[in-house]
Amino acid sequence: MNHTPSVSVRNIVLGEGIPKICIPLVSTCLDALLNDIKKALDHSADLIEWRVDWMDDIFKEGYLEEILPAVRKTAGDTPLLFTFRTAKEGGEKEISAEAYRKLNLTLAASGFVDLIDVELFSGDELVKELIREAHSHGVKVIVSNHD
Repeated sequence: MNHTPSVSVRNIVLGEGIPKICIPLVSTCLDALLNDIKKALDHSADLIEWRVDWMDDIFKEGYLEEILPAVRKTAGDTPLLFTFRTAKEGGEKEISAEAYRKLNLTLAASGFVDLIDVELFSGDELVKELIREAHSHGVKVIVSNHD
């Protein structure tokens, strides 16, 4: 008997019941992001993917930590997936391997996101570290690959 594993994230179970709706948001500033989260929730999003690589000031020191509480509050109990898609994988911004590592570790430990997206081709050791650290904080991981 085939059994697809399920994963619980806040108020949903992925892998059970009807397919879930994930709405990706590519907002460039906080005001637009908060407005887009509200729109996604109005359209019955089960999960919100925050494409952080689109944010204008994301590399500004302290900016991410400053905006995270407002992002989480606006998303409410809807699961929030943090994604920084690197330019080499089709994303909007270049980022060094160390900056990518630090960004994902910061988000995983923040308590504000439920899942992080880790790019498979970031390197085996980095992928393993990010998965281990995310799981240690109760954060789920999606490992992605883009051709």
